[in-house]
Amino acid sequence: MPELRLSLRWRDRRVRIALLAAVVLAALAYPAVSLLVAERLTKPYRRPLASSPAVFDLHYEDVAFPSALDAVPLRGWFLPVAGSDRVVVIVHGRNSNRTGDDGQLVPHAEALVDRGYNVLLFDFRAHGESGGVRYTLGAAEQRDVLGAVAFLKTRGFGADRTGFWAHSMGAATVLLTAGAMDEVRAVVADSSFARLGDLLAEELPRASGLPSFFNPPILYFAKQFFGVDTTIVNPVDAVSALPPDSLFIIHAEADGLIPVDHARRIAAAAGPAVHDLWIFPGGRHDRVSAAAPDRYRDRVLAFFDEKLPVVTAAPRDVLSGGPGGG
Repeated sequence: MPELRLSLRWRDRRVRIALLAAVVLAALAYPAVSLLVAERLTKPYRRPLASSPAVFDLHYEDVAFPSALDAVPLRGWFLPVAGSDRVVVIVHGRNSNRTGDDGQLVPHAEALVDRGYNVLLFDFRAHGESGGVRYTLGAAEQRDVLGAVAFLKTRGFGADRTGFWAHSMGAATVLLTAGAMDEVRAVVADSSFARLGDLLAEELPRASGLPSFFNPPILYFAKQFFGVDTTIVNPVDAVSALPPDSLFIIHAEADGLIPVDHARRIAAAAGPAVHDLWIFPGGRHDRVSAAAPDRYRDRVLAFFDEKLPVVTAAPRDVLSGGPGGG
């Protein structure tokens, strides 16, 4: 009997030691796994350029300019139109580049040039051919948009003659930035999120394969180590600063990445700034242009034509832009 009691005590002790070891390992694994996911979350896939304006026989220039404040080197294309003082900046989404995932943004540029608009396409930081190693889902990318606007000012374009055709993370970034820019009159926001924290609350567990209780440490490490502060990336809080009738919102009703409710929340917050809210039935994330290409192009171009009408005079700098590629 004493031997049995001794054996049971040793067995109980081994169980307690094993449980304690499991708790310690779990406590160590919880932050370690969270840090790993945060690192991956902020490191984009550098997708190669999928097309070029040369495919459409468009004249273009290879351009480079720094982002505002932190001077990250950004690369892009400028497509000039002689005699035009209007310009549209095409802004891509996360893990994409100036051409779009499969080249779909270059036909947008062709349509704009045919309509008489100068066009700037550029790569966000850590995307395409631009510098940087991390993205911040819209926080630091606002500096890239401001850098693009500063570049266009050196070419003679005023903010009141500049439009934005922006997609997904790019759309969110432009909405965050546009309210702080003077006289912005035309923003097409295709598939933007309203509040980053709300999106990640649903998307992060699905993307990481981890339970939602990993979200807090993942977001904490993303902020502390990689500069992604999800609490400040909220276009819904910025859009009320946009001028009246300056915003065209597009979203697919069946968007599986950013639910369509985000578009409706942005529209509600923007109020009189909303020119149009187009909820496309069905569709995929940022692919309304593929589902209804003619209608999509016509509606976007009609919006820009109304907000950036043709004027007779053009800045000298625009007309004297140097030759480039293509």
